Amino acid sequence: MFFVFILKSLVIQSASKPFLEQKNVINFHKKIYSQKLDLNNIHTEKLWDKMLEIKRKSFHEHEKKLFHNHHHRKNILITNISSEELRMKLNFLNQKSQIKILRYNTIVHASVESFLRMEKYIGKIISLSEFYFPMFEEKFDKYRLPKELKYLAIIESNLNPIVTSKAGAKGIWQFMPGTGKIYNLHINKIYDERNDPIKSTEAACRYLKFLYKKIGNWELVLAAYNAGPGTVDKILQRHSHNKKNFWELWEFFPKETQNYIPKFIAINYIMNFYREHNIPFYTHKYKYKETMLIPVKEKISLKFLAYNLNISYQDLIFLNPKYLVDRIPSGNKLRIPKNKIFLFKKKRRFF
Repeated sequence: MFFVFILKSLVIQSASKPFLEQKNVINFHKKIYSQKLDLNNIHTEKLWDKMLEIKRKSFHEHEKKLFHNHHHRKNILITNISSEELRMKLNFLNQKSQIKILRYNTIVHASVESFLRMEKYIGKIISLSEFYFPMFEEKFDKYRLPKELKYLAIIESNLNPIVTSKAGAKGIWQFMPGTGKIYNLHINKIYDERNDPIKSTEAACRYLKFLYKKIGNWELVLAAYNAGPGTVDKILQRHSHNKKNFWELWEFFPKETQNYIPKFIAINYIMNFYREHNIPFYTHKYKYKETMLIPVKEKISLKFLAYNLNISYQDLIFLNPKYLVDRIPSGNKLRIPKNKIFLFKKKRRFF
């Protein structure tokens, strides 16, 4: 079987296709929409792109400072790693892991080095993880799930809560409408709860819990999350001979799923050792625990609220990605920074 691995590792770009190309996820170099915004029916993806363009500019400024303020040799990006060193570090991570699937092979190695060449995007992911990961870990603790599963969200969406795949999957955890409905993710003209980071994470926890109870093997659970439990069931019935080993069954999975587990292992490595590779990053503006939900009494415009709270419209959209329109009806809730509470208390008419 490892002969197959060696052959496949020769096609490095195929085996470790950059995550920017997955599932039509957000493109940080996309041109900003310049059309006049219709605030009564505005799609949040446009605002998300704008927010990330602003972050991109500030990131480049920060990146330049990093390289000018430190000795040049210390900041050279390290995009290669020896098989011996990578094997050792994955073994170290695997010993601490609850899922015990962080193993070395040539396909994983190719995926790691592919990600290392995308330092600017990894830097943005690190920043977004500062906001989202504390909330993910809180939910995983609640459902007694391994915390490493938080890295699935990077593979699925690049931590973009409003991204939509070509197949129609949406949100950080990429739920299809049917699966989302099973896990109480509601969709209407005002909001799509697949875009809600908290509710979709709850749904992802329940779904992962279901898959593990059904399959009992974390590699195959991740494969089922990507390809669907039906695909995994068929492969196990036809080829497993009562053995549940992803790598022994690797050649029978769809190409995307063949790369999915290596990418998950690679992201585990990158997110734990990015400093050793001198990947530049910046601190995120907000902390999840420094925000809170407030109920809306009367219909209110997000643009109006942003102005009154003295925060950017893009930041307010970032904190409330589930909404598809600008005007939010009464009976809903909005997330705002806790340090803005004194301002919204002055607007008791709306809250």
